[in-house]
Amino acid sequence: MLGFEAILKKQPELRSRKKRVKRGQALFQMDEMADTAYLVREGVLITVCGAPNGREVITSVYFPGEICEGIAVLTESGYLGTARAPKKSDAVVTPLSRSELLDLISRDPDLYRRLMLTQNEKQRFKDRMLLGMVADSCEQRAAAALLWLHQKGAVGSSSTSRCYLCRQELADLIGSTVETVIRVLSKFRKRGLMEERDGWVDLNLLALQELVA
Repeated sequence: MLGFEAILKKQPELRSRKKRVKRGQALFQMDEMADTAYLVREGVLITVCGAPNGREVITSVYFPGEICEGIAVLTESGYLGTARAPKKSDAVVTPLSRSELLDLISRDPDLYRRLMLTQNEKQRFKDRMLLGMVADSCEQRAAAALLWLHQKGAVGSSSTSRCYLCRQELADLIGSTVETVIRVLSKFRKRGLMEERDGWVDLNLLALQELVA
């Protein structure tokens, strides 16, 4: 966690400013002028780009405590993707205008560094998936994605985390098809790498890490 939640402590007027994004609802569109960033409060936001074959490619996932598209807003460029809530869960965000971001940075100069760290972390995961399409199996990419999602969404030291993404979205994240992802997750369950119940996922972290390695 990069400390963006501290914004709410320093700026009480932002604490009550909440916008609920319904399941599958778009928050902004790719290439629109980036005039508002979003601090994720609950759930996750995903950013997607359309592929030539009509499919979506998930380019980033933003978790609670992270700011979505902060750099694009500060540089007055276009949004790098279309942001929406996942198809199986709502998201709650706090909108932040460019002037508000600049004001926050003037109060906390380290905020800009944390924004860059967030962007770099998303890019590293994206690069990991792109390289994996050449060098890794779908099982390895799926295991890496599950570990990343768990690490970002886990509470305390528990190995249980909520599954925010549906099968199709997981496929769009790792560059595979939903049919292949369904088969891979079925293998994971049979091999004891994961269990699913009531929308929650229990991961065998050590076994998944061995598979990725």
